[in-house]
Amino acid sequence: MLNPALGEFRRSLRLAMALTVALSFTAAFSHFLLTIDQRLARQSRQLEQSAIQLDQQLSVLNTIADWWQQQARVNLSNQTDLSFNLYKVDGQLLSPAALLQDKPQTAAELRFLQAQQSSLMAMRLLYPWIESLFYVSEQDFIYLLPQQGLSQLHAYHSALEANWNQLKEPLQFSKAENNKLLFSRWLSLNTTQKARLLFVIDMNLLFQPLQKMIPEAEFILLDDEGKLLGSTLAITPQLDEQLLQLQRVGRHSLSLVMLEQRRGILSLGVQSFFHYWFGYLLVLSLMVMVFFYRLRQKILQPLKRLSMHIERLTRNQGGVRHIPSGWEEMFDKITRLKP
Repeated sequence: MLNPALGEFRRSLRLAMALTVALSFTAAFSHFLLTIDQRLARQSRQLEQSAIQLDQQLSVLNTIADWWQQQARVNLSNQTDLSFNLYKVDGQLLSPAALLQDKPQTAAELRFLQAQQSSLMAMRLLYPWIESLFYVSEQDFIYLLPQQGLSQLHAYHSALEANWNQLKEPLQFSKAENNKLLFSRWLSLNTTQKARLLFVIDMNLLFQPLQKMIPEAEFILLDDEGKLLGSTLAITPQLDEQLLQLQRVGRHSLSLVMLEQRRGILSLGVQSFFHYWFGYLLVLSLMVMVFFYRLRQKILQPLKRLSMHIERLTRNQGGVRHIPSGWEEMFDKITRLKP
């Protein structure tokens, strides 16, 4: 005789295994979404930290310009040895002596530049991403550091001429060739004389700390109008394959963009999905198997013995000898029911 409990046991086992697969899949998919969300949140925090670090680096330029502004108003009458080179706006070499003879009013300005020689050298050692510095005077001369940077003067001369009207703004960032950033700011020497500080920033060196912190990402710096100022990109990326996040850079009118491969995030999520799915499936399957093994041993097997016991009683063969533990009373009652 077919035991109906055995059929129900098998149906319950199949249902439990199906629920196990469904529950493990749901749990793993939830973990997959959580992993993606955590990765995006971590990237957002990293981008925010990168923007703070970049803001601190660029704020150094303002600090230097503020210090120069203070020093420019100090009377340096004892500075007489003007041992440096100047250039005209068109790039021709100009000696300080010739400039003094032609424009005596530049004496204080030249003494100021002479006094800043050591501080400028220290600045370039401390901040290697400052490639060079141009001091553009309204008295039609230019001082540059390093002194051998005449080729750079010609390279940026067109940018100076093109942006001279915009340079009337107190502070400005603009783009130059070869992934260089130009940072310019006015200095007031006195009530009548002014000059412009122009820092040339190597964007590759500026972005180096950010790339060390997030090596899998690329960075782009934009101005307040969304124009490109510099980046770490060697080639133009396929933006539809990139995950783009944008962060304002502190007090500056700049925005930092971080690009990362979209596939990298999805592949990480998919790997974690299968990892946790198999993990959940294994744990839940073991739990189901233990539960049904116990059910088989404690209920299904005793019912099978009870069925054999009844059949043997009906054939006058006597009941079974080995009665499952805990079922003695049930077997005894069935035995006494026999007419």
